Amino acid sequence: MFTHARYANNSFECSSKGDRRFSAFYARLSDGRSIEEHYQCDVKGYDIGGTNWRFGKGKKPKRNITKEQQWLEYKGLWSLYFKRNPQLLDVIRESGKTILTDCFASSPINQARAIAEILNES
Repeated sequence: MFTHARYANNSFECSSKGDRRFSAFYARLSDGRSIEEHYQCDVKGYDIGGTNWRFGKGKKPKRNITKEQQWLEYKGLWSLYFKRNPQLLDVIRESGKTILTDCFASSPINQARAIAEILNES
C-alpha cells in the first residue's frame, strides 16, 4: 500500500527535487505540454490549450467545477501519463519506498497523492 505526504523520511520524492519524471512540471503528455500546464490552463481554465500555467497557480478555478472534479481531472492527467509510460510505475515499486512525497504540495491536489492512488489501483 502506497501513501503520500508532503515530507517524510525514507520516501520517494515526486517533484523536481526528486525524480523529475514524477514532477508535474516535467511529465509531458502526448501534445508536449506538461501536466502542470494542462492542470492550470485547461482544468482550472486560465489559458485553455495554452502553456501559461502561471496565470492559474495558487488561484481558484475559473471553470465552475468542484474540488472533487478538479482532483479527478488532475489524477486523470497522471493516469494518461502512466498509460504512455507504464514502466515508470515500476521505478517506484522497485525503489522499495511506500511513502510518496511532494515537498512543494500546498493542497490535496498534488502529484504524490495522485501517483500513490494510481499505484494502489494498479
